[in-house]
Amino acid sequence: MKVDKIETVLLGLIALVLLGAVMKVAGSVMIPMVIAGILAVTLSPLINFFHKKLHIPQNLAVIIVIAVVFGVIFLIVLFIQTSIGAFIYEYPKYSARFISLNNSLVKFIEEKVGTSYDLFGQIEWSSTLLSYLGKFSSSLVSFASSGLLIMIFLIFMLLENPFAPKKLILAFERGNGIKISKILNRITAQVVKYLNLKFFISIGTGLLVWISLFIIGLDFAPMWGVFAFLLNFIPSIGSLILVAVTILMGFIQFYPEPGRIIAVIVSMVGIQTIIGNFIDPRLQASRLDISPIVILFSLVFWGWIWGIVGMFLAVPLTVIIQIICQNVPFLFPLSILIGSGRKLEHISIEKKIPKI
Repeated sequence: MKVDKIETVLLGLIALVLLGAVMKVAGSVMIPMVIAGILAVTLSPLINFFHKKLHIPQNLAVIIVIAVVFGVIFLIVLFIQTSIGAFIYEYPKYSARFISLNNSLVKFIEEKVGTSYDLFGQIEWSSTLLSYLGKFSSSLVSFASSGLLIMIFLIFMLLENPFAPKKLILAFERGNGIKISKILNRITAQVVKYLNLKFFISIGTGLLVWISLFIIGLDFAPMWGVFAFLLNFIPSIGSLILVAVTILMGFIQFYPEPGRIIAVIVSMVGIQTIIGNFIDPRLQASRLDISPIVILFSLVFWGWIWGIVGMFLAVPLTVIIQIICQNVPFLFPLSILIGSGRKLEHISIEKKIPKI
């Protein structure tokens, strides 16, 4: 019996590795399909509200919601593209300021320590940063170009959605069909709950970053606000990237004025600590019952498979995996390991601990 269990676990691990390899190779097709699936799950309650409460025809409600969503996405992508172009245009000024700041730092270390070491001067910052900006801009264009494929998948998924429960009941035995339908409903409810929570927290984070940096006087404050909104969908790592970049820009722009540099540091660290690293993870873990360690692992795993898009999709995909595991008997232990453990605090484990 134990041998069979070991073989099952090993086969499961092999299947998981093979599945990851397939998803990585077929990313160009699977990413639009997964994004469309998550959008369909998220937008279904809104379409049902339009159809049932406002008595708008189902097909018209689908068209209205899709038009609004893709219109907003298009405006965000256009704004980011324009902002990156403006930043690249101003880049020589910031590059000169950075070189001056670096030389001052080297001189200060030489006077205090007696040795000269130019760490930052050994790195080709100009070419490296411009290369990353170019890659990011091209990835936005690539994402926008796949928008049509996402839209096609999304339209068909939303139009199919009202018939899904009845089809499941008819396709399987009545008990299994109802069970699968309940699983899908739970996936929908928890993914919508996560995305709603993340969306409003991200808007709050973006507005606070925008307003605070605008008051301080940091250049491209609206752009940093939009980046704060987007990067907040990548737990922990996104906020760290934003804090590092904005503080560096504060040093480059305001040096040698210590007041505004300190203001940038305090505002960014304060906002991200209170919202990004305290409120958001705690609400997310308690409402979705997912371990923070699992969230971090999922960020690394999906980021490795699908890059930055995978990092944005990491938590919704983890929620889906957890719900599926909760409803499959031999995968139920895995759902407990994925969970935060807070719902198990009232359960005594004394009976499971062997006496010594």
